[in-house]
Amino acid sequence: MEVLPRHIAPWAEELLSVSPVVVIEGARQVGKSTLATLLSSPSATYVTMDDDDIRLLAQDDPVGFLRSGGGHRLVIDEIQRCPELVLPLKAEVDRDRRPGRFVLTGSANLLRVPGAEDSLAGRAMTIRLHPFSQGELTRVVDDWVAAVVSDALGTAPALSREDLVTRIVVGGYPTVQGLKPRVQVAWLTDYAERLVERDSADIAVVQPRILRRLLALLAAAPGQELILDRLAEALAVAAQTVSRHLDILESLFLVQILPSWSRSLTSRQVRRPKCYLTDTGLAAAWSGLTVQQLMSVHGANHLGPLLENFVVNELTKQAGWSSEKFDMFHFRDRNGAEVDLVIETSRGVIAVEVKAAAAPTRSHFKHLIGMRERLGDDFLAGVVLHLGAGRRAGDRLWSLPINALWTESHGGPSAARPLDEPAGARRSTD
Repeated sequence: MEVLPRHIAPWAEELLSVSPVVVIEGARQVGKSTLATLLSSPSATYVTMDDDDIRLLAQDDPVGFLRSGGGHRLVIDEIQRCPELVLPLKAEVDRDRRPGRFVLTGSANLLRVPGAEDSLAGRAMTIRLHPFSQGELTRVVDDWVAAVVSDALGTAPALSREDLVTRIVVGGYPTVQGLKPRVQVAWLTDYAERLVERDSADIAVVQPRILRRLLALLAAAPGQELILDRLAEALAVAAQTVSRHLDILESLFLVQILPSWSRSLTSRQVRRPKCYLTDTGLAAAWSGLTVQQLMSVHGANHLGPLLENFVVNELTKQAGWSSEKFDMFHFRDRNGAEVDLVIETSRGVIAVEVKAAAAPTRSHFKHLIGMRERLGDDFLAGVVLHLGAGRRAGDRLWSLPINALWTESHGGPSAARPLDEPAGARRSTD
């Protein structure tokens, strides 16, 4: 099987050159072990805590185990299965702080695993590995936010609706690429079941039935604001129980939380976060949605939320290697102004709306224009991502196909009249 390069690998190599410990965290089966192996020399020692004998050895003699690499790099896979190693690891690093000594991989957030008695702050640096991005699958280094910040946006040919919907339904897990749809769905549903039933126990005492039903509710409504009382009512449990199980899903890297943007634009902010699954293939499989259903009239109401989830996933992945540091939020106020994504950079703000439409209308830009007027020069761009062709749409406004996130663009503005420009008006060609 061909091993696709991971865009985050150069950053991981850079961290290994300065930090004694590098932690590669992410959901199971996203390629952590493969990346750790690619980063290591032939002299490195590779062990996994999924092996009962290895784990018992590490628990019985942690110091001897940590020195078993003989001065070479030691790669410890699935470290969350043996949290007792963390404290001895701290002592070993304090004894010898050579960079690149240890690579740890974890399928659960190590900071939330019971028994991990130290954060390794100042001794370890962490990278997050996600399922494949669309750029990785097409061998393009995708860095859309950097392109926006550097004013390098252009138009790109749109993918066909079926092609894009297929990409959404397949998602980014390496194993499912190229599988037949029926096998792909079986793999994804079985994968999630095993995480719920077994891996969740590494993090906390959990009720798998509640965890499964909560995941189903979140998969069926991606991008909904998190209202714990409403979820608690649907699950017939207390809100605290929902919160605890939501934390477990987040620790297993199955869901991600998008906070509300609160840059003091108004005192009437609604500060509820939104929740998305970390892979749209998993969301579609868990909800029983196929390409054919999403392409039909009856599936249209499901496509919009999944499309938004897809965009959030792609930009979250790109944040790991982007040359421009950025954070993502959503925005909504009590007057109904709402923006799907607010991307905050050191140079300004990018506002994004995601629409399952072939061509955006003037109304789709309404809240982007409102944000532009409020922010002034701090507003870098407002973009409507959709299923059709791209064009310039006005002062710092763009209409772009979804695949512009990972497709090399044809630079320069479209000759079409911007959507917010009156007929007959003249505009600059620079």
